[in-house]
Amino acid sequence: MRTRYVSLNEHVPQGPLRLEHFGLKEGTLPELAKDEVLLRPVAISVDPYMRACMTGGDNYTWGNPQYEIGRPISSWGVARVEASRNDDVGPSATVTGLVNWADLSIWRRASGPLSDLQPLDPVIKKPSHALGALGHGGLTAYYGIVDVARPKAGETMLISGAAGCVGSVAGQVARQLGVRVFGLAGTDEKCRILTERLKFDGAINYKSPDLEGAIRALLPDGPDIYFDNVGGDLTERIMWLMRRRARVIECGQIATYDNAGGFQVNVNPIHTNGLQWEGFTTIPYFDWAPGAYAQLAHWMRTGRMVALETERHGLESLPGAMVGLMRGENIGKMVVSL
Repeated sequence: MRTRYVSLNEHVPQGPLRLEHFGLKEGTLPELAKDEVLLRPVAISVDPYMRACMTGGDNYTWGNPQYEIGRPISSWGVARVEASRNDDVGPSATVTGLVNWADLSIWRRASGPLSDLQPLDPVIKKPSHALGALGHGGLTAYYGIVDVARPKAGETMLISGAAGCVGSVAGQVARQLGVRVFGLAGTDEKCRILTERLKFDGAINYKSPDLEGAIRALLPDGPDIYFDNVGGDLTERIMWLMRRRARVIECGQIATYDNAGGFQVNVNPIHTNGLQWEGFTTIPYFDWAPGAYAQLAHWMRTGRMVALETERHGLESLPGAMVGLMRGENIGKMVVSL
């Protein structure tokens, strides 16, 4: 079977990704072996964590393997089963799992919490939602708010990367809990979406020439909780503005992923302001995912939550989607439909 696939032409240990770092190639798939499944991807997720798997190192990949030069890149996706020699996966099913950036992908079970294929929940009407608001992004946002941040009604929360997948869902979850939510985003258009579509209490363009003044105008005493998806210089500036004993929930550090050696945090404002700083990943919450997805889906059905997406089309658009994600071109989940 012939197939096309996207691979890395070289590892990129630091600096921005560029289109020439990727290649679109053709190859031949072998016949299915026992327990293998042939998948045709329908929608493919493009995620910030993948940048760490493109460096050629192993210092901050969070357990994910490095992508091999010339071999298909893989990420979470929704796919149709074209053929199966696995007793647990029937033909013609629609499933979610790790898939190659390819027209056709052979799945074989590996170890780890993300290794299995799962049937697509029939309540999900748009397959790509299973990769964003009703997928890992939604899981991260839901438990990042309800279990890690644990806000109280009436508290204020400031979210960086608020127009991204996790930030946009996190803000909406916090609003359901009675929290006053303010977002940081990189364009005025994104700020309008936060306040008009998602009903945030306020939004600030973090590229404002007087960012500190804009934050003080909305949050004179600083936020009770800062939910951080960005890291870097922006987060350091925010932490200097926070009141003593305020909480920082570290979810992501995308502003630093192009740096050699991964992200670093300056503890000076944490120490000086006596901040409570907690980082988390979703790994402890995989067993609880169905509950989060059910609640998020209910809020979507009842109009209390909106799933934002930036959708691109075709296998050849995957490199541009990854480059665009790292440049902040997405609003909500960056996804490629095939």
